[in-house]
Amino acid sequence: MTRFNNLIAVGLGGFLGAIARYGIGSVFLCREGFFWGTFFVNITGSFLLGFVQVLALKRLALGPRFRLFAGVGFCGAYTTFSTFTKESLELLYHHQLAASIFYMAGTTACCLFAAFSGMAFGYFFINLLEKRKSRLINSDRE
Repeated sequence: MTRFNNLIAVGLGGFLGAIARYGIGSVFLCREGFFWGTFFVNITGSFLLGFVQVLALKRLALGPRFRLFAGVGFCGAYTTFSTFTKESLELLYHHQLAASIFYMAGTTACCLFAAFSGMAFGYFFINLLEKRKSRLINSDRE
């Protein structure tokens, strides 16, 4: 039953991530030869995955199913390396070399920065929770 529940968690997260990506993609259309929707979802998904990863590493009351739901399911379906690759090749095919290089390098750099920022925010969030918890414990002792 555990394996089935894990599949359900990944599937549900993937379902929600795919819907979110589709919705954002329909809002941020390709403008001026740049694929803003894919760019946006890959950056925000990298941030979210970095954040979830830190919470998981610090074992912050997130069970393994939540990590499967959020990390593998949601972020896996929300972000899209295959679409990024297709769009990069499409720019090259249409002889838009500068736009292609900017898109590939910009996406990679921004996603790495976003993942790092998500991890930093995760550590900040955990520190806030630990301070709040210690204040509550200290106030109970008084």
